[in-house]
Amino acid sequence: MNALIHWLIKYKVLHLLLWIVIFFFFLGIDYDERTSLVFQLLSTMVATGLSVPACYFAANKLTPRFLYQKKIRKFMGALALLIALNTVITYLVAMSIYHLLTGLPMFRSFNYVRYICCVIFYYNVMLISVSCVAKIIADRYNMEQRLLEVEKERMSTELNFLRSQINPHFLFNIMNTIYFQIDKVNTQARASVEKLSEMLRYQLYECTTDKIEIEKEMEYIKNYISMQSLRMEKGTDIQLAMDDSLSGFFITPLLLLPVIENAFKYISNDRDAAKNKIHISMQHQSNKALLVQVRNTFDTTVKEQHLLQSGGLGMQNLQRRLALIYPRRHEFSVQKKGNIFETNLKITYHDLLPGSR
Repeated sequence: MNALIHWLIKYKVLHLLLWIVIFFFFLGIDYDERTSLVFQLLSTMVATGLSVPACYFAANKLTPRFLYQKKIRKFMGALALLIALNTVITYLVAMSIYHLLTGLPMFRSFNYVRYICCVIFYYNVMLISVSCVAKIIADRYNMEQRLLEVEKERMSTELNFLRSQINPHFLFNIMNTIYFQIDKVNTQARASVEKLSEMLRYQLYECTTDKIEIEKEMEYIKNYISMQSLRMEKGTDIQLAMDDSLSGFFITPLLLLPVIENAFKYISNDRDAAKNKIHISMQHQSNKALLVQVRNTFDTTVKEQHLLQSGGLGMQNLQRRLALIYPRRHEFSVQKKGNIFETNLKITYHDLLPGSR
């Protein structure tokens, strides 16, 4: 409730005060002692009021849709059409009120209509242009703030990594020693060590960049699921489905892992292993979108807030990373259906590999 009040005070009240200032500004510019004050108040109120939706539409719809997509001609054409349409509507509404109050005709003469329309047109051009410029400045500021947050997050992650880093050469040497100490007959144990080595190599050497090929991330996820499956009871229903078309683009390293970690951490522990399920699906959708769906059974006695927290990055931290790295380009939802916990993550990507479409 306090957050809602704060939001209303910070934004809606500020916008309202701004439009009140604009109203009195236009009233002062066009004030005429020979004309009724009531009519001037009403006409200025109508002109200002009808400019509000036009300004917000131009700023919040036309600017992102056309200007940000570098469709300059369409943007200018849409603005011109909006200004002309709003000018006509404002004139008709204002003069209808004038006709009702005075009984005088709405269209006195051509010169009179032209003068009023020119004034309204000028006001619309000024207000809509300023609104678009304000939108551009606000979006630029917000983008810079997000970039600063992403940079701080990256530096913090690197610092924490350096603090906790084990000498990788020493670690791999130890793993090689363990590998050769395992009897050759024990192929499963050797394969597990190999997969663990690949996972560590991926985290230590591949994840040092902001973006990585989706193929490498998928391979890491396969190894992770394979390693986690080893500790599950025999017969546990673990399924992984990946589209063959998932290729040709970049993704942030280890971004998808918390969703899968959460499923393995909170999978149910039924005596009948077949009732314990984890179904993971990664699909390539149209419009350059990646959809990840994870469904797992869970113990219904576990509190819901515990389901939203996993080791490592955690689900809450994942949402924060998504907001910073994929603003307005992701959809994230979690829901319970009986004893099934379902997580859906959809990411729209723009970083294609060279030669991909």
